[in-house]
Amino acid sequence: MKATSALPGLALALSAAWAAGQDPDCPPHPHYLAPAEGDGLLCGTAQERSGLHGEHSAEAAARAIVTIPPETIQNMGVRTERAASARFGAGIRSYGLIAENARRTHAVSSRVAGWIEALEITAVGDQVGAGDLLFTLYSPDLISAQQDYLAALAAGVEGRIRSSAGRLRALGAGTKALEQIRAERRKLEQFPFYAEAEGIVRELMVRQGSYVRPGMQVATIQDYRSVWVEASVAEKDLRFLSQGGKATVTFPNLGGIERAARIDYIHPTIELDSRTARVRLVLGNADGLLKPGAYADVLFETAIEKRLSIPSEAVLKSSAGSFVVVALGGGRFQSRMIRTGIHHRGRSEVVHGLEDGDEVVVSSQFLIDSESALRESFRKLQKAQAPLALLEVDEAQQAALDHLVDAALYLHDAQTAPFDVEPGMLAFALQLNRRLQPAFRGTKLHFVLQDAEQALAAAQEAMTQAEARQALAALAAALRPWIVDGQPQYYKAQGLRLYLDHGSGHYWLQTEGGMRHPYGPGHAVPIALPDAPADAKMPPIAAPAGGGHAHH
Repeated sequence: MKATSALPGLALALSAAWAAGQDPDCPPHPHYLAPAEGDGLLCGTAQERSGLHGEHSAEAAARAIVTIPPETIQNMGVRTERAASARFGAGIRSYGLIAENARRTHAVSSRVAGWIEALEITAVGDQVGAGDLLFTLYSPDLISAQQDYLAALAAGVEGRIRSSAGRLRALGAGTKALEQIRAERRKLEQFPFYAEAEGIVRELMVRQGSYVRPGMQVATIQDYRSVWVEASVAEKDLRFLSQGGKATVTFPNLGGIERAARIDYIHPTIELDSRTARVRLVLGNADGLLKPGAYADVLFETAIEKRLSIPSEAVLKSSAGSFVVVALGGGRFQSRMIRTGIHHRGRSEVVHGLEDGDEVVVSSQFLIDSESALRESFRKLQKAQAPLALLEVDEAQQAALDHLVDAALYLHDAQTAPFDVEPGMLAFALQLNRRLQPAFRGTKLHFVLQDAEQALAAAQEAMTQAEARQALAALAAALRPWIVDGQPQYYKAQGLRLYLDHGSGHYWLQTEGGMRHPYGPGHAVPIALPDAPADAKMPPIAAPAGGGHAHH
């Protein structure tokens, strides 16, 4: 269906070309290539706009939304994670040293006098298992006690058997040795002593052939599968700790090994010189990597409760406070100010600014935020730039701008006639737009052209009527400042009309006939174009002679 135009100065030849499906001077491009001009300052990103020129939603007041192509997202290594509730508390940092677990220490002592005949543990560090033979002892007292036990067994008197067995146990005889005597029915000249606990020989006080006395310690066996950490905690922080509380212990000199622990005991006294108290933690050490005396960093966790949190690496800092980059979907990102609470084990509590399920960027977010900040800075400079009416535009540039207006008329006709938008019909306007941008870089018109470019690209890619309408609204909103503030008298003379739909806040352009609403049922009003721009200080630019195209 034919798209019409009543503007002799607005490249009227395009209307016939659209109706015929091609333009003789500006042939359609069947393959759309993403424009180079208008891309963002970093990483090929492009700023989104919505609503009236120069206006931003309250949500985007701090930073603009940026759109990043999928291939750029992949190249940047962007990684996201959803805000989620997690149970954690505040952290109190301290330090400590690894110590032996006294509950796993076993002292081997002699209860009888005698001579060590065979010493099976010969050096500190020997591994001992429960029930292993430690040494044999020749002792007259043990020989006498064994004879009484054998006589009791021979007599079969239970009371006497229990009494003689008790005497042997009092002299240090173990169950295993008693069973051997009972089974063999003979006394053991070299009486065996077996380990009652597993571990490593930490101390050895005798040698083979040594004479031992009652009460003399022979060896110390330590089980290192569990160790203690004695941490020093500042006096002011003790009130936050309680027995059974959680802690994370890190060993920087052991390759950064990290272990979870719980508070076993809080010593009741304060050391006068350091004003700290000792807090004991119990750690498993099945792999034996933790050595007594090693230094430990301790992080106690207090006030544990459910909190909305994100990875701490997602939080960026600025003079204004903390903020994150939120992934809005579809390659769109926005920096958002947040208020954080406590931080613990790589997660930060979010008190305000995010909701459960919001997706935040946790890698490469500083690149995205830098682009957003730069784009927003350029937007804020618009007020300090020269008014659109003062820009010098030659005939070729004016004709190129008219192509953009004709594109908006074409998109309007496609919604009201209706007919399907042909992407190739917009290619030439898009190409001219790119050529214009370098000439007006840094001016208000540059932002108009950038926004128009994005709208044209969206129109080319639109697959549904709703998407085509959104592209029309974006293009009309982009061109509105140039039409109203730049060349209102020129476009008014050509019969161009501007309308506003109150329901959606969308604009459209039209040239003839009664009002034809492209956005569906709704209340719309015409927006009168002024006779001259309010800021104009020079004669308005005349329409290009002949109303033709900018030649290319």
